[in-house]
Amino acid sequence: MSKLSLKLPVLQTRTREVMILPDHRFFMRSVALTDEAEAGSVADQVELALEGMAPFPLSQTLWGYWSKPGCAHALVFATYQKRFTADEMEDWSDAEWVTPALSTLLVESAPVPASTFILKGEEAMTTVHFGDASGVPTLVRAAAIEPGASESEIGKIREQLIRGCGGSTTVKDIDVAAVKAGDAGTDELIIDRGGEEATVALDDAQTLDVRDHTELVARRRARVRDSWLWRGMVAALVAILLAGVAELSLWGTSFYQTTLSEQVQVQSPIVSEIETAERLATRIEELRTKRLRPFEMIDIVSGPRPDSIIFRRTAATGLYSMEIEAETDDAQAVSIFVSDLTDLETTEEVVPLNNETRGSISTMRLLVRFSLDAFDTAAEIEPETKEVE
Repeated sequence: MSKLSLKLPVLQTRTREVMILPDHRFFMRSVALTDEAEAGSVADQVELALEGMAPFPLSQTLWGYWSKPGCAHALVFATYQKRFTADEMEDWSDAEWVTPALSTLLVESAPVPASTFILKGEEAMTTVHFGDASGVPTLVRAAAIEPGASESEIGKIREQLIRGCGGSTTVKDIDVAAVKAGDAGTDELIIDRGGEEATVALDDAQTLDVRDHTELVARRRARVRDSWLWRGMVAALVAILLAGVAELSLWGTSFYQTTLSEQVQVQSPIVSEIETAERLATRIEELRTKRLRPFEMIDIVSGPRPDSIIFRRTAATGLYSMEIEAETDDAQAVSIFVSDLTDLETTEEVVPLNNETRGSISTMRLLVRFSLDAFDTAAEIEPETKEVE
């Protein structure tokens, strides 16, 4: 039996690349800035300065700049577009970032004043001098390194570049950092310098890109649009997932209710029989115990009755209450009788309703409430037996 190979389709996405260009192909200048309210934005001032410095039209120039809020100058770098061949520029339209090598240093933290960094790449060596604490270089020099150059020749180039920077209190040699684009949807750059990685937002590094600035604005808008589309798609997927969970919950609830209904239908006859038996037992118990017991009541209230008190009428007003009408020619016997009735364990309450005295005869009405265990309801009535001769 032959084995069948199952090939699943793979989602292909475009490669997110970063193009790092050699510094020696650009001329670099520090441009003074004035108040934006008077001279316009930093980009406008840089464009105006480039028009005065560049020997060719700005439309044929690849340029970028770097500055920070509050800084009084900007670093400007530019080159003639034809210094790069069509083959070299073939992948620029799809790249996330196209910039000179020195830009990898600019987006990092600002060094102390009078610091000089020497960037060594495969094709060029660049010195970046920070004359103040603004984080924007005040002087940049770059020189090409010929293929096969010896260490002594490279050393001479280094010394010349350092001397060109003027006074430096700190000189540090570093390699050009490797830069890669972050994951799709993150819009960030990852700078790897000797194993230490730092992330930079693509929008923050956008001014260092040397491509057409109108195109860069369009790309920024496209990133914002794609970000919102991505969020909308994620929200839609979450909504679909929640709808699926809700549907499964409803299905589970319906299945549970159906199962419960079937169980109820199966158990209903049994439950009905149990309820019927319970009702019959309750009814039998009520017939046996829950009945008026007037004679037992009379027997209880007659116990503490003084001889001078004569009952004229007694009436059971409930299963555990009796009303008494009596008379006596001894007025003190009434209070004694009420007190004795109250002290009985079989009574809960004795309430005088009406007391009247006419001449030497006193009449009274009492309501006596008995306790629930006043009567022996457990006593069984013995069946009558007949002698058989």
